[in-house]
Amino acid sequence: MKLLYVFEERAPIFIELAWGISLSSASRLLAATIMAGALAGSAMAQAPDAGCALPSEPEGIPGAIDAAITGPMDKDRACMKALLIPEARMMFVSLGTDGATTYRLETLDDWIARVKARGHALLEEKQLKFHIERYGQIAHLWSSYALHSDGKPVARGINSIQAIKEAGGWRVTGIMVQAESATAPLPKEYLP
Repeated sequence: MKLLYVFEERAPIFIELAWGISLSSASRLLAATIMAGALAGSAMAQAPDAGCALPSEPEGIPGAIDAAITGPMDKDRACMKALLIPEARMMFVSLGTDGATTYRLETLDDWIARVKARGHALLEEKQLKFHIERYGQIAHLWSSYALHSDGKPVARGINSIQAIKEAGGWRVTGIMVQAESATAPLPKEYLP
């Protein structure tokens, strides 16, 4: 409780400094209560599903992603939701025939809805080769992948995956994907 008390004391000061406004005593108490509630809600929202084990090391992230994606397109995605933090974003980058870069940014819920709409077809993703850079509680994975639908190859490309270590294991904070194309084939060093 001492931590909450210290937080309640200092949160209004943060608001005053950050937004350049002066708060009355009542406003300070209200601001502290709102911010404490927001932080508590955020911490609760980030707790992973107990049925889905998080990787204990960054090397387990590619396998966890493959397992969370692979299966019927309309399968339950509880493990995918456990693996990615609630604020995670997925960015899909592509090159047009004119060489112009475009991208689509999605939340995990956007991605789940888009994939689920395709029905019961079997989706299978396999990370082909990956490299990890790690410092303390953060990691970056550079991974080539192959994607199949009902056993037929549909795409290969690169995943740029950012992750953070939490108390329960490693979670993904964002994934940027670029599929291989005629103008951007996968370099040999990224193939198995």
